Amino acid sequence: MSWALVNRIAVESPEEADQLVNAFRKRAGKVDQQPGFEKFEVWRESEGKEVLVLTRWQRKQDFEAWIESPAFRDAHRHAGDSPGSAAGSAYEVVI
Repeated sequence: MSWALVNRIAVESPEEADQLVNAFRKRAGKVDQQPGFEKFEVWRESEGKEVLVLTRWQRKQDFEAWIESPAFRDAHRHAGDSPGSAAGSAYEVVI
């Protein structure tokens, strides 16, 4: 089974959603080099009020190692400068 984390970022406007999407397009890509990392996707809700960020991992332990790493802290050092408020959920990928 894989492990997935979905961050839901609520924004005030389609323009803020676009700003977030553009920031993710320019991301450093540090997560791509992490052991157990499988996938990164950004989804923009059609009304432009929410952006979803999905990461997928081989194991829960791989994800936990990522969020404890210096690379994670470095990759997220400007996260507070971005619009919106985030809430995350973790899932086991069962099928």
